[in-house]
Amino acid sequence: MLAVTAPRPASALKSAHPPPEALVRSSRAAPGRFSQGQYRSLLGQMLGRGHGTEALCLFLTLTRDALIDLIVQFDLPTPHDRPLRRSGSPRAWSQADFEILLTGWLGNWAAACIGDRLGRSRGSVWYQARRLGLPRRDRKALHWPQPAKAEPPAIPGSSARRRRLPERWLVKGTDKELVLTSKRNGLEVDWSANLEAYVDIGWRAFSGQRTSRIAEAYGVSHGTITSQIWWLHAIGPKNRRDLVDGFDRAQGIANAKAAGFELRQCKVSKQFPYFYHKNERIARRDKRNDKCNGFDF
Repeated sequence: MLAVTAPRPASALKSAHPPPEALVRSSRAAPGRFSQGQYRSLLGQMLGRGHGTEALCLFLTLTRDALIDLIVQFDLPTPHDRPLRRSGSPRAWSQADFEILLTGWLGNWAAACIGDRLGRSRGSVWYQARRLGLPRRDRKALHWPQPAKAEPPAIPGSSARRRRLPERWLVKGTDKELVLTSKRNGLEVDWSANLEAYVDIGWRAFSGQRTSRIAEAYGVSHGTITSQIWWLHAIGPKNRRDLVDGFDRAQGIANAKAAGFELRQCKVSKQFPYFYHKNERIARRDKRNDKCNGFDF
């Protein structure tokens, strides 16, 4: 059985690894692009998430010696030395990606803006923010900087930017005209301005239309539709063999009523409707606004 040793305190680390004077001066003058207060906050959060030395060096773009010196300065617990698990995916996050993520996050860029600079989705940005334990932000301070003032460095090997949506387009395969519009430079659908089309996603789900067909009719990604179905509390057939390619609104309304669902408005996000059920009384948007962790949703 391997003996497990407790992490040494910062004082022990300092005596075991006395940094050169030049290193101390350079690190205390900000070894990277953040201030001492920002480094203290970031390291505290990341250590709390259980990240080790290799991961911290990757996320913060620091050398091992500079990281150790910061740990000593802030009297933080010693990170473990277990190797970082690296993904073999061609879309895996690189050190340059984390650099833009942290710069944008601490600079109060909107999550969609950070995702746009990285060629990634907002959901991917949120996931990494939670994984790293990034600090809470004031939503009112979030903004979208002008590229001329805050253009990030080029990322070698990065993919092209995400496909942008048109300003206005029609939903296909429906018995009445439904219009969609985009926002945030064509990166997202403006659902709040197109609530009739938004509710129609729920009727389509209840009718048993395949999610891929809904996405095709709406001209958006499969993930966008599944996300909206989740927010709506809409439920389709449990058996995949009952899924269909077409859309019958009357069938969707009948199925929702038979399952005990009724359309109601959220209490906090009043402009958004959802399908109320006795087993799911509170809208997910209301839950998020009541118990969110300060992230830019």
